[in-house]
Amino acid sequence: MSLLVFLNELSYRDTDARHEEITSAIHGLVALLREVRRHRADTALVSEVAFMDLDIGAGFSMRQWEADGRNRDSVRFIRAMRNRAPFSSVLADQEHDLTEYTHVGRTAYGLGWAHLSGGLAASLALSPTWDGSRLLLRCCALAENDVGDVVLEYTDEEVRHASRTEHVAEHRQWIYQTGVQDIHTGAELWRLREDIFPRLRFLPRVAQDLEGLRREWVRPAKELLSRLQEATEAWDPGQDTTPTWPTKVTPEHEQRRRLCWFDDPVAGRALFDLHARLTPGAGRLHFRWDPDKGEVIIGYVGRKLE
Repeated sequence: MSLLVFLNELSYRDTDARHEEITSAIHGLVALLREVRRHRADTALVSEVAFMDLDIGAGFSMRQWEADGRNRDSVRFIRAMRNRAPFSSVLADQEHDLTEYTHVGRTAYGLGWAHLSGGLAASLALSPTWDGSRLLLRCCALAENDVGDVVLEYTDEEVRHASRTEHVAEHRQWIYQTGVQDIHTGAELWRLREDIFPRLRFLPRVAQDLEGLRREWVRPAKELLSRLQEATEAWDPGQDTTPTWPTKVTPEHEQRRRLCWFDDPVAGRALFDLHARLTPGAGRLHFRWDPDKGEVIIGYVGRKLE
């Protein structure tokens, strides 16, 4: 279920960049990965070998960067992202006899696996070549033709890519969508909530709501939660007191607010009168907004409270 980010080995193998430029590019990559992980807590990094074993160009080793005590937090962050990956190397798992990807004539393992697995490719920003949110690849694959013969088939493919944090913003909608598209039950929504919706907090009581959620409300619920996540991410506290809600959100009528009080383990007894509708039928998602922490707290999901 993790969002996989594949490091593009072509972006660092053949470079004559100076040490200062390489160090800056590495910090840029860390910032990029932090931005992706801000949207998806389950992000994992895949590289051709362990990240700290990489050689950048001919004269720089990641071990040199690791040894600098100022990079301690970034090293921990990278190691944690690598440890989440479902496999250790793109090279070990590349199916040479079935599919080959090239970029401008060079075999591209990281870029190819990003396309093949529906993930995101990432590059060190050491060349203008990698300054784009999408890259064009040439794919050569074994395929069966109309008469049943197995032949080589060539196609041009685009892969999602980032070498700067600005590129991540262009993929934000896709990052959210990939997190929810394979969820089919309310129980899965609850289990994956912290990974898929890192800016939303759910009251413990919502576990029961989601596990008993009507089947026809699973898709509307996950789409609504995704929109609330996006709105919270986009909120600018310097401009507005609340996010711009992406759907119709209204406070409960005064005479019905007595139904909207729930126990919050952080804030105590609290009012969750803001709500959005789940259709078909009379479904509701109740929440409250905490401007101090910049988070939405989900208090109830289910039938209209009576």
